[in-house]
Amino acid sequence: MWSHAVFQERQRDLVEALDRGDVQPLAELLSSMFRADFVLGIAPGSLGLVRVPRLARRFTELAVTSKLVALAESRGAARVENPEQGAVGIALHDGLATLMDATEHALGISLDFPDVGAAYGLDAAGRLVTPDTPDQVYGAARLCDALAVHIAQRDGPYSVVEIGAGYGGMAYWFLRMSDAALRYTIVDLPVVNVLQGYFLASALGSDQVSFYGETPERIAVLPGHALDSIAPRCDALVNKDSFPEIPPDAAREYLEWARSACAGIFYSYNQESATEFAGSAQTVVAELIAETGGFTRLRRDPSWLRRGYVEEIYVATAATRARHTSAQLSSPSRGEIGRLSTVAASSSVMGSASG
Repeated sequence: MWSHAVFQERQRDLVEALDRGDVQPLAELLSSMFRADFVLGIAPGSLGLVRVPRLARRFTELAVTSKLVALAESRGAARVENPEQGAVGIALHDGLATLMDATEHALGISLDFPDVGAAYGLDAAGRLVTPDTPDQVYGAARLCDALAVHIAQRDGPYSVVEIGAGYGGMAYWFLRMSDAALRYTIVDLPVVNVLQGYFLASALGSDQVSFYGETPERIAVLPGHALDSIAPRCDALVNKDSFPEIPPDAAREYLEWARSACAGIFYSYNQESATEFAGSAQTVVAELIAETGGFTRLRRDPSWLRRGYVEEIYVATAATRARHTSAQLSSPSRGEIGRLSTVAASSSVMGSASG
């Protein structure tokens, strides 16, 4: 899917700029990345910038507001509507500003999107909320929940590895809302690594991010062939909206690596349509794990925000056995990215709340 529909068609200009090694043209492309075709598939890109701006703006406002309500309901910041009782729109009875305040209080962060890549979306009581912000925040919050429940507190930083991270949106919000010491590693296609590195370095600071071949920073952005360079202990493996689009053989390689490298949980947030593309059906995570083995499912839940999406939490079987044995034994005692960001900042197109 990505080699045909995305890499060869949508990302051509970006790839050519990278091949030429021209910093200024590349910086100009990245500075407006959220309005470009080369992010389609990982962000709305140019789809929200059609020739009927008023209609597009209204559609975006309604869609984003609906997702904000669902996000608030998922965090207990708003009561869940019950159509059987006849009341509708109760989350917005006191206005969008009140809903935003309650949601941000529940999450412990502001939902204002960072001024990166000419992002656009809804002006929600003074915060820029992009079309995919609620879903990225939701995934990050659910990952925080999973770590709090299934991973024991310990000294030293936690290690999170995300396979297929889009532009780095979920990673950004997770790092914003998590107060734990963390090492966050992203593994993805090399061209997409560029988008992730640019976004996260611009939003969180270039000193926080490293690419393949550089000394690892708090956030390491790596290509798929660099799995062996990741520290062997992984507290959480994460895959959101990605495994279905990865060829089955490559997905199995990731899972085989995770069986030995992941000492904690595997959090999957994906659809299961198995739609065919270029003659091959998309991957279904639960079926793939049933084939490869080595994991025990702890939870399976529908998404609060996206109908047809499933959240699952797995633990490697070996990790389960080790945890059980440990509990038995202990029970008696109880006892060059900074330069690119600078150049891009000088040519940045500011985000528009109206889209």
